[in-house]
Amino acid sequence: MYEGASRTLPNLHARMERHRRSRLPSSLFTTSTLDRAERFSAWRESMRVFLDSSRPRTPDSFTGEVEGYLIGDILLTRGIASAQKYDRPSSKIAGDGLDHYMIQVFIDGYTEMTLGRRTVKSRPDAPIAFDLGEILDSHNSNFDILCVVIPRTLLAPLLLRPDSVHGQVPDPESGAGRMLADFMGSLYLAAPWLTPLDSMAAVRALLELAAAALNGTATHDATAADHALLLKAQRFIRENLAFGDLSPERVALAIGISRTALYNLFQPLGGVASCVRELRLRRCLSEIMSARQKDMRVSEIAYRWGFTNAAHFTRAFKQRFGRTPSDARAAAEAISLQGAIELDPRIGDRRYETWLATLA
Repeated sequence: MYEGASRTLPNLHARMERHRRSRLPSSLFTTSTLDRAERFSAWRESMRVFLDSSRPRTPDSFTGEVEGYLIGDILLTRGIASAQKYDRPSSKIAGDGLDHYMIQVFIDGYTEMTLGRRTVKSRPDAPIAFDLGEILDSHNSNFDILCVVIPRTLLAPLLLRPDSVHGQVPDPESGAGRMLADFMGSLYLAAPWLTPLDSMAAVRALLELAAAALNGTATHDATAADHALLLKAQRFIRENLAFGDLSPERVALAIGISRTALYNLFQPLGGVASCVRELRLRRCLSEIMSARQKDMRVSEIAYRWGFTNAAHFTRAFKQRFGRTPSDARAAAEAISLQGAIELDPRIGDRRYETWLATLA
């Protein structure tokens, strides 16, 4: 990754200076100034904004640090920490409502994530993608990683399979995979000096490279014509989620193919009906968690996004997210009542948590 740059990555003192001079909103959180017995608990509390973390070894030897930059509507971080386990259960997904993609490049160390019956392991200096709308069960070694968090609304329209990103590892030897890893490294090194105009260009480039790398892992089993039809069908579905009668027949008619051909297109994604239900549940979760929709009844939100039976919606929501819609709304309200994050001057700051929780 970005040849030679790994030898010039800034140390803690240099990172503090980068943070101080940054033109962009920046954050630097570190446990190095705390007593050893306090370090992991401080780290775990900070990670709780989107992950549950636990230590495979005694926490007194722990170190952890996050340097973050808000670049337009994306969050770029460099994280350095001791080995630990990360989980993102369905109850947490419903509790925080975060609906973003996360792409990491390991400068040092690795992660192993469990996906059903298989295990996915990151490759050195190669991107690995996560979907924060999906359950995460992973183990990290001691690590030094670059990470970007991208709102789904920005990247999903560019992806062939926007709901099948979780655990994808683009080939580091492919052009797109290498360019994405290199660009993330260059973006990190340049971040403190970016202007708002630079940021806009950087975000556009990152989105295009991320889409190219992730789409490259999904192109081996379909033709270019299939890709175009799948994108057309997905776009139609997203634009018509509010209509209750979003049947396979209607989708097939809209894009000009037979129902059988449509089923074949969506078979690798779990089927047409499954994709429609997943997108509707995500839209409902987003609005249930939103402060702007706090006065709208859950049943109204469900009907708004194509669910015609409130009891069926509640069952589907609980099956997908591990809690009822009412429980998810209560969790969102509890988070909002917590107010601003209390800052301990010994650790720098935790502003990156607020950016992550409120990313566009």
